[in-house]
Amino acid sequence: MDATFKALRKCRDICRMYCGVNSGYSPDELFDMFRNNALNIAYFMASCDGMVSQSEIRMINEIFQILIDEDFLKKNYGNDITGENSVIRHVPKCIMVIAKGEKDANLGGKCYLVSTRELLNTLILIANIVINCDGKRLQYPVMLLQHFTNVCMRYIGGVEENDELATGEVAYKSDKFGGRIPGAVGIITDTDRIDEEKEQIKENARKHITLREQMEMENATLFSRESNVARKDVRQILAEVDSLTGLAGVKKEVHDIVNLLTVQKMRESHGLKTPEISRHMVFTGNPGTGKTTIARKIAMAYGSLGILNKGHLIETDRAGLVAGYMGQTAEKVREVVESALDGVLFIDEAYTLVSDREGDYGQEAIDTLLKMMEDNRDRLVVIVAGYPDLMEKFIDSNPGLRSRFNRYIHFDDYSDEELLRIFMTRVKEQDYRVNISLKPLLLARISQLRAEEGESFGNARTVRNYFEQVISNQANRIVSEMNGMDDEGEKDSLMEIIKEDL
Repeated sequence: MDATFKALRKCRDICRMYCGVNSGYSPDELFDMFRNNALNIAYFMASCDGMVSQSEIRMINEIFQILIDEDFLKKNYGNDITGENSVIRHVPKCIMVIAKGEKDANLGGKCYLVSTRELLNTLILIANIVINCDGKRLQYPVMLLQHFTNVCMRYIGGVEENDELATGEVAYKSDKFGGRIPGAVGIITDTDRIDEEKEQIKENARKHITLREQMEMENATLFSRESNVARKDVRQILAEVDSLTGLAGVKKEVHDIVNLLTVQKMRESHGLKTPEISRHMVFTGNPGTGKTTIARKIAMAYGSLGILNKGHLIETDRAGLVAGYMGQTAEKVREVVESALDGVLFIDEAYTLVSDREGDYGQEAIDTLLKMMEDNRDRLVVIVAGYPDLMEKFIDSNPGLRSRFNRYIHFDDYSDEELLRIFMTRVKEQDYRVNISLKPLLLARISQLRAEEGESFGNARTVRNYFEQVISNQANRIVSEMNGMDDEGEKDSLMEIIKEDL
């Protein structure tokens, strides 16, 4: 769900980018239009099989962070599946508005509508989540989603190929299967080709083509155009690793990994043999010791070196991999792994996949994961993480795990002084100030937190939580002292953290 929220936030930023005079909408109005289009599609996918389950209603509420019931959805977003106004027969208005804004921003001419495609991908992602939330993927909604995607992609392709500026007017042609669709390159207008497309959609559904595969095909060109710009130089990534507080042993391990991969790439360029090594890793250490941060940097380094085409990081845990019924776990694992292809899959608390309880499907998750790691050995790096002793038991639970994970990186707990530096870095990043005279008090407070939490001490995570508590204390103090403050004094007060706040 984090990936969905991230996609929605990115769509909100896109709406802010293309609002204003050219679109005629404010940022809030444009994002509300997008949310309404997304809700319309989500409810359509939930209801197109003739009934809406409670899990679908809960999923819609979770995605959009709202609290509404089926009656409200039906009244405001109900849509006849086969009627002229069916949502799958039309390009959503938000797509058309952003496409116009993006085309205008490119001053016409042929261009690639990156932001418009991002909005469409998010709409499809939401629809797919709703389709899958009951644990089964019915062919009928998959067909409808595929057709909706085709309708929108034909429109976007037409705008991209048009040499003129977007006028805001959209020419429509008749499509007996899709209703009114914008006139664009490759639009289907004759009955024979419509039937052919319908059969192709059915065939796609039979082959269980997933949303992620569709999106990968749609985004293949986009990624190839963006990758050279988006990727950081590996030296910059290593510099970022070195700038982190503490982690001396971990930093050396990261440098060793990058050096080995760099030399292997050099050998390949000279036609020399390169010994095959496992790239999968085990991170051991207590919570809050930087495991996720380092996993992200390693993924970026792999992408920068060209070892992995994307170099992104997908985070998951037991809840993201294990389902409650036979057969569903394998499907969940496949979907997560597919999202991580050409990048790094980071599995936190991986030891929880091993269980002696009857009816537990953790072993099914491990077996499926190992199979997919083997099938995608050149496209996937898996990093498993957790407490040292428990991770050792996890690796020993299956011979396949031991053979694939042969590089261990241990993350030591931070010292109190290192945690103080992390706290002070947080203070500076968030535009606060702490007088140097308060550092001994802060150090004592961190030591106290360590003693209070004992074995469950969360290291940097605990310090981040403490920082949030401190600024909450500061806010309460400021509100009680606000009377009579001038602008300059107000700014200083908003920045300053004093002894009482700690």
